[in-house]
Amino acid sequence: MSFQNSQTFHNLLFAYEDELRTSARYRLYAARAEEEGQFSVASRFDAISRYAMTHACVCLKKMNGDGQPDTLQNLREAARGKFGEWTRQYAAYAQTAHKEGFFELAELFDRLAGISRYHNVCFCRLADAMEAECLNCREEEAVWLCLACGYAVTGNAAPEVCPVCGKGPGFFEEMTGGD
Repeated sequence: MSFQNSQTFHNLLFAYEDELRTSARYRLYAARAEEEGQFSVASRFDAISRYAMTHACVCLKKMNGDGQPDTLQNLREAARGKFGEWTRQYAAYAQTAHKEGFFELAELFDRLAGISRYHNVCFCRLADAMEAECLNCREEEAVWLCLACGYAVTGNAAPEVCPVCGKGPGFFEEMTGGD
């Protein structure tokens, strides 16, 4: 029996997904505790949220033979996931909510589908640029922002090294009108 067809693999997958949900849920609980001024409780929720995320990473590595997919693979997988969200998942949720008379929630699902569509496009563009080895370059000049220190520079490509903090081109992002 192959590992990926085994019950053990499916248990790892379930554990991975459960740890991700737990991490996210505890982060939400921490935010609520902060709103209520319960900072020590929020701190504990945050810590345990990080532990759950670490557990998810361990499970993911084990499912991938002690490795992890590279960034390009992750971008393609994220794009596929977002495509499914906006074309099937949220569309079906909106349709059900509309049929059941929950028009405000149907509208929310439609809006979430629109956001997922945008994220799908972003992931696809990033993956395409990474494959073409032009993630940090443009034909026209652009403003590049260092995500580590905030330094901004204009040019056709991100600098090889930030002159302020020394970070490489992977820390630069093209600024758009809303930055």
